[in-house]
Amino acid sequence: MTSAPHGGNGSIHQPQPPRQLMPDAITLPAEILTRHRARVLDPTTAVKPRDGKWPLSTVYRSDVMLVPAGDARELRKNGERAVPGEDINGVLGRIGLELRPPRDDGWNGVVDRLPADVGVPVPLRWRDDQPADRAPDPWAGYVVLRDALGERVDNYGLDHLLMPASITFEGTPVTQGPSIGTPVTQGPSTAGGIVMHTGDRNPVAVLMPRPVRPKAASLPGGRRPVVAVLDTGIGPHPWWNGQDPADPIYEVAQDFQDQLAAVEIGIGQLSPTQPSPLSSPFETRDEIDPLLGLTDSHSGHGTFVSGLVHQLCPAAKILSLRVLHSDGFSTESAVVLALNWLLDQVANHGRQIDVVSMSLGFYAETATVPEAQQVRGLIEQLSARGVLVVAAAGNDATTRPFMPAAFARGTGSAANGVELLGAVGARNAAGDTTAAFSNWGDWITLWAPGDGLVSTVPLWQGAAAGDLALLDAAGLGPDVRTAPDPDDLRTGFAVWAGTSFATPVIAGMLADALTTTQTCTSGTTAGTKRAKDALKSVKAELIDRGWKKKPPVSARQGEEEIPTT
Repeated sequence: MTSAPHGGNGSIHQPQPPRQLMPDAITLPAEILTRHRARVLDPTTAVKPRDGKWPLSTVYRSDVMLVPAGDARELRKNGERAVPGEDINGVLGRIGLELRPPRDDGWNGVVDRLPADVGVPVPLRWRDDQPADRAPDPWAGYVVLRDALGERVDNYGLDHLLMPASITFEGTPVTQGPSIGTPVTQGPSTAGGIVMHTGDRNPVAVLMPRPVRPKAASLPGGRRPVVAVLDTGIGPHPWWNGQDPADPIYEVAQDFQDQLAAVEIGIGQLSPTQPSPLSSPFETRDEIDPLLGLTDSHSGHGTFVSGLVHQLCPAAKILSLRVLHSDGFSTESAVVLALNWLLDQVANHGRQIDVVSMSLGFYAETATVPEAQQVRGLIEQLSARGVLVVAAAGNDATTRPFMPAAFARGTGSAANGVELLGAVGARNAAGDTTAAFSNWGDWITLWAPGDGLVSTVPLWQGAAAGDLALLDAAGLGPDVRTAPDPDDLRTGFAVWAGTSFATPVIAGMLADALTTTQTCTSGTTAGTKRAKDALKSVKAELIDRGWKKKPPVSARQGEEEIPTT
């Protein structure tokens, strides 16, 4: 049976693929941009590269570029005109700019320890002979370098501002959540808006017992799976207060925090408007406006994430690296430093790390996923050593790639992604429908509930109060009757929403799957197979739980699963 051609050219009409919807406008409050020395790239006024491709809107540090550590060392060696300054600063000089490595012992001490290809933030300045009427723009510098030097500067780039993947739009002193496009009103219950999620770190009471942690000796191989959590740090909680120092539920990485603080201080991260360097591994409550005593928008985020990992795999050990500030923001360079630290621990110090969980990300200036990128390269190196990585897909109801999750191996255009990287989208609480806020794309490979989740938060009491407080002078009831206090976290538990929290659900499931297998040394063929088997097991469990549809037979035969909404 044949069908007649449509149209006058004799060709058969083929259905067009659905158009990818990518909101171009990223908006952030001026307070956040000032706090993190960031700017928003405006595609309508930005310098265009020679290939004519329009950049998309992105947010990046306004006074630095990511530069390979080896080049940064060479730039520093004999002053700003040293090789590779003859090509790098020579090209930048065409528009009056130059890279100036800090003359700071702490910054230099960290950079000297890094592999040559790992990116570090280097200040971008106007040349001394160039009159300046505005701040230098790293985007303009990046474009002129790419146009002139091509692949020579593949490891150069913007220091993107990273945002959390949790739903919190009630921060202090202004709304602190990101705003990518305008899908619908995202507040929990605003007049005339659509309820998009359940939970804004609202306090709840949990009456069930704490998770039971098995003895390490009872696990195959006698070792706990280790989950590295890159987040806001970790805070006090009854589930791990008084933990056994010989077999702790969580550990922190003070060496990493010292490195991160040294880099931040070295590039001038100590102006009055900026948050303190992340030298402590522990959460802070009211860093942004301590005079008011209000709990910052993302304080407790890392503790919440860690609690979800602990619920899904009580046997796991959590390694907490603090990379996010209490307003939920960070920089690409901070995450690059964290991933390199983890890689160094695995490759050079024999440390066992099984899963890395990242509830954060950024939207790059390109509509497609970059092939060469600092974070991607480090994830690939970790994956090559059998380390599983999971990253949040983002909360903006868009198909625009959210890095680093978009580096995952999905379907279609994402088929060449990183195999052991899981990009995690959010389901609603029941698990059978996609959360309205969750991003979508060929690169999303895993799905888990990310709405209305309950987990641990530090036992804090902020200065905010409920909208109602009534003294019972007539003696007709309790002494004081109040509405809920939004930052009374003394119960130690809260309900929150976002792909931020679907991500540690998957991390915990992966860790739990690893407890059933014999321990293998990182970097070995057996270790990589163990990681792949755990990922395959979790994908099957997601289908069994109804969180992911069963892929077609053709996809199962190729062991590729098709992302579904």
